[in-house]
Amino acid sequence: MKIAIIGSGIEVFTCAHTLLDIDSNFDLHIFDEKAESGMYGEEPGLFSEWPIVPISWNSNLFEQKPNDKSSAIRYSWFVKSLSISIAQRGVNLHLKTIVKTIEGNKIDFYGAGYLGMGQMSFEKIIDFRKETVGKLWYGGVTISDTKIEIFGVRPDQTMEIWSQEENMGENLIQRMEWYGADPRTALSDRVKIGIKAAESLFQR
Repeated sequence: MKIAIIGSGIEVFTCAHTLLDIDSNFDLHIFDEKAESGMYGEEPGLFSEWPIVPISWNSNLFEQKPNDKSSAIRYSWFVKSLSISIAQRGVNLHLKTIVKTIEGNKIDFYGAGYLGMGQMSFEKIIDFRKETVGKLWYGGVTISDTKIEIFGVRPDQTMEIWSQEENMGENLIQRMEWYGADPRTALSDRVKIGIKAAESLFQR
């Protein structure tokens, strides 16, 4: 079965891994407008337990691999890890590629991939693109103690913090913005969205 997955978030890669766990012979194509999957573009990486995906889905996280004291992971590294392992499983990654239209089972696209531009037909299309919705949250990374209530400790001992108050102090080594319901559950929610989207293709 030939399946297209459109989008850039972590749900794209958890969806692809789930599909290949269902049937390793699926012909999967990911269309991503970004030039690279992961390594840039930070979003909430807080978690209550680890691992949140099967270990086999990850490639090497190096110093970002969570330990028993971790409660956060650098989101972009997690996405990169999932994307590397999905490429190793034979998925076609169309990076820096924009989907212009979807008509029936056909996708019109253009970009910098090995096909450049054209039209492809699929038996199934999963589209994760969506409008930005939810409350605005301000995030930051710090190595100092914080009074911010929503925080997680990364494996490298930096702290990821989130608040709806823009002023979170001056001792930040990185600032972030994110729209959504709750940064504490954002990562696990998106993992579940990807898995559910894959499983729903085969539910009657």
